[in-house]
Amino acid sequence: MSKHESSVNFENLITDLADMYPFDVGTVVLIELVANALDSKATLINIDYHPQEKSLIVTDNGIGMTEKDFAQYHDFAAGLKTRGMGIGFAGVGAKISFNLASQVITETKSLSYSGGSNWYLESKRRLIWEDISPDHLTKFGTRVSVIFRKDASLPFNDTDSITFLLRQHYLPLFDKYFLSLYDDLNYYNSNLRFIINGKQIEPVDIASYYHLDGVHKFYPTSVNKRIGYGIFGLSSREYPMGENWCGVLLCTHGKVIKADLFNQFPSDVGPRIMGIVEIPNLIHFLTSSKTDFIRRKKLREFEKLYDPVRQEFRNWLKELGVQSSEVITSDEVAKLEREIKKLLDDVPELGEFFGFRVRKPVLQNQASGDTLANAQEGAELTFPVGEGKSQGGEAPLDVGNGPGEALVEDFEKGNIKAKPISRKSRRGPKISLSESPERIDLAWVDGNNIVINSGHPAYKKVLSNATANRLHCIYAIANAIQRFIFNGQLEDLMFSDRMMSAWGKK
Repeated sequence: MSKHESSVNFENLITDLADMYPFDVGTVVLIELVANALDSKATLINIDYHPQEKSLIVTDNGIGMTEKDFAQYHDFAAGLKTRGMGIGFAGVGAKISFNLASQVITETKSLSYSGGSNWYLESKRRLIWEDISPDHLTKFGTRVSVIFRKDASLPFNDTDSITFLLRQHYLPLFDKYFLSLYDDLNYYNSNLRFIINGKQIEPVDIASYYHLDGVHKFYPTSVNKRIGYGIFGLSSREYPMGENWCGVLLCTHGKVIKADLFNQFPSDVGPRIMGIVEIPNLIHFLTSSKTDFIRRKKLREFEKLYDPVRQEFRNWLKELGVQSSEVITSDEVAKLEREIKKLLDDVPELGEFFGFRVRKPVLQNQASGDTLANAQEGAELTFPVGEGKSQGGEAPLDVGNGPGEALVEDFEKGNIKAKPISRKSRRGPKISLSESPERIDLAWVDGNNIVINSGHPAYKKVLSNATANRLHCIYAIANAIQRFIFNGQLEDLMFSDRMMSAWGKK
């Protein structure tokens, strides 16, 4: 029987891996083992927990591992899966488990390979695995058995607690409609089932199961194409998904990535809000731990997927009679934008984030035009206001987030004749003010706005001093952008420092 040993310092690596996640280690082990089973196209995932032995066994009927997959499964030096290729990482659940476990037994069978390993701590600093035969498997699939240390503290101990955790992290996979949707998309079979300690968990209708009122089902669209499916509702009780879990669950390929309230913070009903939105293409924007989204890179592509959900959520709140803070503009905004433009050479990310104004063709309704178009909801004025036609008049509308309609080129179904006119348009967020004394934030990003909190004590303190007020606003903007584009990353925590340094030198 062959023995193998990792030549790297596994103690540091398993600690670093665990630190990537915002959950406790026991939760990470469970959700990563399930993620691997889902990535393997399993239709049946068996989860058994034996409290006496403190062992967690996850068995799937997926395609199993190849010989190369199995080697990487044990290799601590192997890189994480390529972003966008799946919702899990090969072997990460097993590797991270050694923060709490003393042994991991893995068996796998695929079309090209059959093998297994007994992975255990021979001593505090020696992690060994021995080759074994996959005797528990009769068909293709993978079986992972994690034996936790007796002193390990785990977030689950029975069928109900495991089911609860799985719903928190994979809620769409427990809903009938979402399962049918995934089947249509060829991600998962609609017959996908979880069996927990011998009990098969049948899919339900989420709206009925959580007793949701004010239910709103929708298909978010971008450029007239459906990009996902969602449902919003108000639960009959607060935090229906568990302590501090409320809002819209943003999901990709069935995995819950984060809960979001899109900066609305409706205090009266906030804890009762529950929604699920599946957007498959968000998988390309996952962080290294796949527990949040990267916004900095390809920000505009991300916003095309994210913003339609945000707008749908805001409209739904309005229909419920829940109002957000009123946003007002100010002459100071133009001055701030001029200040920010001066910083582009030193802080190039600002140019990407704001976009500022560019010339672009905008369609305008014109009987003599040779472009077929249709009207799309959501518009914004191009610039400068009042230069819609050569003799003046209303400015043409570009596609945006404001009320109204803008023309979009559509040669197949278009019934409006239009003609493109070159006009200036701004692309990125605008700066605005909001009197929100109840919020601690200096500023935040909300759709196409960077909203400076004019109700914040710090803002009011410097209001009488123009220079100090300008400094405060520049810092607040930098802070809001840093939180937004570096969300979930440690890539550049000095962004606001660099921006303030550049501003101070001008």
